[in-house]
Amino acid sequence: MRRKLGWGFALGVLSFLTRLPALMNASGTNSDAAVVGLQARHIFHEWSPFLWGSGYQTSADSVWAGIFFKVFGPTPLALMLSALVLYVALTIFVYCTLLRRTTPANAFVATLPLVFTTACVHSYALYPPRQLALTLAFVAFFAIDKGTILSLAIGGLVAMLAWVCDPYAMIFVPAAFVLGVAAVLRERDELGSRARALLAFFGGAIAGAGALVWLFTRPAAQQGVASMSTAVIRHNAKLLWHECLPWAIGTKIYKPLHVMDYVPWAMPRAYAIVTWVGAAALVIALLLAARFAFPRVRAIVAIAWLTIVLNIGSFLVSLMVMDHFSMRYLAASILVLPFALAPLVDRIGAAKAAPLLAPYLFVACAGGWLSHGDWVKGPLPQRTDAGRGVVEARVLKALQERKIDAAIADYWAAYRLDFLWREALPVVPYHASQDRYPSWRAKVDGSKRFAYIHDRDRSFEDQRAAMDDFSKTAKLRDRFTWEGFDVVVYER
Repeated sequence: MRRKLGWGFALGVLSFLTRLPALMNASGTNSDAAVVGLQARHIFHEWSPFLWGSGYQTSADSVWAGIFFKVFGPTPLALMLSALVLYVALTIFVYCTLLRRTTPANAFVATLPLVFTTACVHSYALYPPRQLALTLAFVAFFAIDKGTILSLAIGGLVAMLAWVCDPYAMIFVPAAFVLGVAAVLRERDELGSRARALLAFFGGAIAGAGALVWLFTRPAAQQGVASMSTAVIRHNAKLLWHECLPWAIGTKIYKPLHVMDYVPWAMPRAYAIVTWVGAAALVIALLLAARFAFPRVRAIVAIAWLTIVLNIGSFLVSLMVMDHFSMRYLAASILVLPFALAPLVDRIGAAKAAPLLAPYLFVACAGGWLSHGDWVKGPLPQRTDAGRGVVEARVLKALQERKIDAAIADYWAAYRLDFLWREALPVVPYHASQDRYPSWRAKVDGSKRFAYIHDRDRSFEDQRAAMDDFSKTAKLRDRFTWEGFDVVVYER
């Protein structure tokens, strides 16, 4: 037991250490994550089934973040920890699932691909929403794999609840059903016993599906996010091969040029060779693992490959795949790597498997580390003013000194500022169609003195055109610039 706990504890510690740059610069969060934090501030007195402004993602991550806010306060660090703790829990559940089939050391090595990851996984592990859905999917795998009547019922229920939290989790549902049937057949010989176990499993799943039906029938529900078309296969395949898959496994690295502008890192030739050695090591390990699969791990390997195939297939036909940032949709394939690699690690042992996987783990870790941009300096993390929210605090003080009632900014700046400023004054997106909390728009429209804020690192609209637009209904009274923020004050 002590060895099992020791290896599990090591996985948890390493998971936090590899995300240290982001934790040290939690105020550098983005507006999508900030919306979760903002809703979390209101969630216990203003509950909604959906995430603000969304008709397909639920407020589950906001509820979870709200619990962290009750304990640690509504800070950027607490918001990031709410997601990261869930990801570490996912990692531990994977480790515990593998423990049923192999030694603690072997399970530890097989789980390391969840510790050393690229930005593909960081995008969920550090920035909600979606991480709760991913974690619940692996809780379901753990419960289903146990094979008892109760655990099967719980597993079926939780697998569907993961889908309720976020549609992305539906990619794990077929694997959950395959594992459920395999668990029933593995643990039972009598027909009656198998029938009762299957009834428990599918009963739990049907109960979870009831919650899904209830959610989809809400007036605000939207289904378009899961739209697919064969017309986009060529576009998506090109993006998959040249941009998203290389970034997901580390053979290509994108670094932030100006926070939002991620550009390919010009790799030294020697390091480019290293990345391909890492990719080759991963491919060889996966092929050997498939070759070495044996009865007690066959179901785990099957659901891993099933998820990978479904993940890539859905990527090719998804209308949500738009650019290189779509690499985050490949996270499911990375998350099931421990299951796919388990037979190899068990066959040759941790001492031999670790060196074989080391090139890939190094490449993935380096890719994730470098994607933090200015938050790292060589092998060390560093804290920046932007990561601490120092400049944003100064801008808020300047606005308050000028008696500003409200503000308007690009979406990617607006809700981030709302969260960092703890709603000291409402900041809404320049485009009303991007509103996540409509009541703030009314406050801004009714304000006598408001500011237009242009964040040079995050704003995408044309600053001059926006100023001309505001000048039609208000008079320019003041303007100032503060370390990347251009602020123009208007009075109606």
